[in-house]
Amino acid sequence: MLAVMDIGGTQCRLARFREEASGLVLEAVKVRATAELPDTDALLRAWEEALDAPLSSARALVMGVAGPVGPEGVARLSNAALTVDPRTAPGRFGVRRCAVVNDFITEAFACLTPVGARAVRLFGPEAPAPADADGPEAGPVAVLGAGTGLGTAWLVPGRDATGRPCRQALASEFGHAPFPFEGREELEFADFAREALHRRALCADEVVTGRGVALLHAFLSGERLPEAEAAARLCADEEGLRWYARLLGRVCGQWALATLCRGGLFLTGGMVLRNPAVTEHPAFREAFLLAPELQVLEHVPVARFDTPYSGLWGGAALAAREACAYFRGEGEPLC
Repeated sequence: MLAVMDIGGTQCRLARFREEASGLVLEAVKVRATAELPDTDALLRAWEEALDAPLSSARALVMGVAGPVGPEGVARLSNAALTVDPRTAPGRFGVRRCAVVNDFITEAFACLTPVGARAVRLFGPEAPAPADADGPEAGPVAVLGAGTGLGTAWLVPGRDATGRPCRQALASEFGHAPFPFEGREELEFADFAREALHRRALCADEVVTGRGVALLHAFLSGERLPEAEAAARLCADEEGLRWYARLLGRVCGQWALATLCRGGLFLTGGMVLRNPAVTEHPAFREAFLLAPELQVLEHVPVARFDTPYSGLWGGAALAAREACAYFRGEGEPLC
């Protein structure tokens, strides 16, 4: 059994997977409100109670956290008061092997699972099958998620302690790079958003996420609404949809240029999953294809995940790898 948690600012998704010869199988998922979980012990107890199993029976536990991971694997959520400290897991819960990682590390590993294989292809060549993704010719694989915040990570070819090919995950803070506005209309929107947010300059995390979409809707319509309602209104309007598709496509093109992700760019996050028309709009592809003279982005497979559970699948893939390494005697427990 593998135990996985996807810990967000609003919700914690808790899952139990099993390993079969054919691959991972998702046995159960439960959701708890993050605000109801004041500390790590409460989080671990919630997993055991919700999934009716002791964590001591798990081969490995992986916790993906929506926030930075500091020394000794301690993480604090960016948009909630919860601090995740895995050091309590072995003694009090009997966990044999445990890892705390940024949630977009698990989203990146999801690209190599059935979630990646069944992702909705948007354009570009077909992405390599997950079984081939660790081969010697495999290129980097990248993921980008636009929701409450903008998350990014990528996988590069590497080797494990025994020399076998495997993927290495790299975190990123690409979402905090300055946003490249173009043209008079976009510069007018930039002035509007900077004034509203009291910022000297705007980053991608402030433009293509929920708060940016709410500002864009207010700029185009004069109507100020909560983020979720503003996103629904904006994406139901052709002009608003074209604007947002163009802005998001440009960010995705920049990330693909930075990573040269010939193994595929996979998109996720609430703005993408709840509003599929955004990534299917012609303005998204047009804005994505930056620097046509390079003839690089035309060769990047672009796809969209079809499930909000992608982080759980990626966490399970990472848990399986950590469990195998430990039981082969290649490393000490992570916590």
